[in-house]
Amino acid sequence: MSRRFIRYAIDRIYGARKLAASRELKAINAYSIAGLSRLEKLYELAEDVMSRDVKGDFVECGVYNGGSAAAVSCAFRESERRSWLFDSFAGMPQISETDGPDAESFVGKCVGSEEQVHLAMRLARFPVDRYVIRRGWFEETFAAGPMPKAVAFLHIDADWYESVLLSLDTFYDLVPDGGVIVLDDFGYWEGCREAFYDFVDGRKIKPLLERFESTQTYWIKNRQHNRQ
Repeated sequence: MSRRFIRYAIDRIYGARKLAASRELKAINAYSIAGLSRLEKLYELAEDVMSRDVKGDFVECGVYNGGSAAAVSCAFRESERRSWLFDSFAGMPQISETDGPDAESFVGKCVGSEEQVHLAMRLARFPVDRYVIRRGWFEETFAAGPMPKAVAFLHIDADWYESVLLSLDTFYDLVPDGGVIVLDDFGYWEGCREAFYDFVDGRKIKPLLERFESTQTYWIKNRQHNRQ
């Protein structure tokens, strides 16, 4: 069997999966405030993790109604990976001074629903026994077990300084080389950016940041360049 035929077969399979996922993401978009293009980018990053066989589960810090969790889980459903979903389901928490002057008016907003998360994950056709919803404030739920042993995809949609920093402190060391870390609010909230800067300064690391649209940034852990 020629390499060309194998490449053709792989492209056909991937193309069919991408087409199916595109239909699902359009439906899943009803459970997100991020917008379809960001859901498609999260799915693309999760597919990249799969193609490179990076070991570990999916962790999301800040779930709302489950749209982004379902988008990533679409890519992971044919594996044995699990999805760990952390949210207070009580709206956005209190802020610190670092979060900026506009943050206070958002405290208590964006209240998600566990029921909506289940519906979104059903649209993703992700098995119910492979995802875990951890309800409560991060400082409580992160300290309670069980927890994933490795995290191939870490999505932090936590807005405020303290929440983002705690998420990075808790899960970064569980991400293997090649794993993806996404900060959803990097371009939107000052506190998210400051948490990132303080975290990388404390660790003496210099991630190769990639930007997407006006709010998101992400990096591949320990990737030094994008040269082919």
